[in-house]
Amino acid sequence: PAAAAGNDATLSASAPDALITPLPRFHALTRNIRLRRGSKVDIRAPLLRDAKTDAAELARGIEMDAMAYGMGCCCLQVTFQARDIDESRHLYDHLAVLAPVMLALTAATPVLHGRLADTDVR
Repeated sequence: PAAAAGNDATLSASAPDALITPLPRFHALTRNIRLRRGSKVDIRAPLLRDAKTDAAELARGIEMDAMAYGMGCCCLQVTFQARDIDESRHLYDHLAVLAPVMLALTAATPVLHGRLADTDVR
């Protein structure tokens, strides 16, 4: 469904405030960061070069103007509780092997704001 009009928190031209979770603290966080910066978030990524992309578009790249494109793009935080230092080391050793695989999986998402990005990973 279409998002309601009115972007009081982000003032974004492309990401509606409806993307932010309805908890008031997240709207306040977004608004406060924008107010402290004195401007909207300015996230830019290089645009993929192809035969139909002109020089002006390449120079501008992919423009994103909301925290939803950065913080909310791909975030996963997991907390483990181990019994002791040995189990902690065991978990760490296994996660160290998985980290490059997880990084490679993010390379499988080259589309940002509906445009193809010229990056390997985010």
